[in-house]
Amino acid sequence: MAAFTPVLIIVGVLGLLLLLAARAWLSAAGAVLVIAVGVTAQAPLYRGVDEQVSDSDLTVMQANIYLGQADPDALVSRVRDSGVDVLTIVELTPEAVGALERAGLRQALPFAFLRPRDGGGGAGIYARAPLTDGQLLRGFELSNLRARLLLPNRSPISIYALHPLPPYPEPSWRWDAELRELRSILFADTGPLIIGADANSTYDHRSFRQLLSGPSNSPQLTDAAEHLGSGVVATYPAGRPYPSLLALDRVLTRNGPTPTSFRRIDLPGSDHHGVLARIRLSEG
Repeated sequence: MAAFTPVLIIVGVLGLLLLLAARAWLSAAGAVLVIAVGVTAQAPLYRGVDEQVSDSDLTVMQANIYLGQADPDALVSRVRDSGVDVLTIVELTPEAVGALERAGLRQALPFAFLRPRDGGGGAGIYARAPLTDGQLLRGFELSNLRARLLLPNRSPISIYALHPLPPYPEPSWRWDAELRELRSILFADTGPLIIGADANSTYDHRSFRQLLSGPSNSPQLTDAAEHLGSGVVATYPAGRPYPSLLALDRVLTRNGPTPTSFRRIDLPGSDHHGVLARIRLSEG
């Protein structure tokens, strides 16, 4: 239920109004206290840094393409229109790889490290600049990838496409174990890194907050939405008659790269919205 905290706050406010209308003062006071606790927990997501966007920023898109069923032409159009430099994809199937290539994705992003799988367990990293040292991270149910992005006159940047298991219907201990393992992997990477993820977690999950914070003696991961004060950027579910409820899709950085903008984008045919971030790179 932790992931639904923003929704529960809204429900709580509606309940408070009903209690006030009924003059149930004691119950209303209790409702105010509960709402205040929820608002306090969410407040850090709305207090961010006002970063300056630059033409030299790297543009990163994260997309869950729903078992490979997202519209390939629409996705490639988003990539071109937004000037995407790096695209991380999860739920990538072999059929989707072919469909995206026919739609022109490799013309826009000619370099790729891909591990598609039937059934939506695959993932991929596409980039405008060369990729090297591609690696399938071991020990995960779904494909989680890392590759190094090579840019002129800069240290290689680790690009991750991550998709840990959800806490439901999977046993929650497996979800927690995967987040812990990702934490170990990411904080062992000492170079600059950029992560696109369907995290299957939200800021309300302690396991996700622990993933962000890392060891006490190490720089923490920066969540683009939190850093910029974007609030709850809900991406799931999409394509329903009601609004998206959960902020699952993320762009994270560490060791130099800094988010300067973050927003949600539509992905026709997917049950997720995508997210688009601009990332300022440190010198050297």
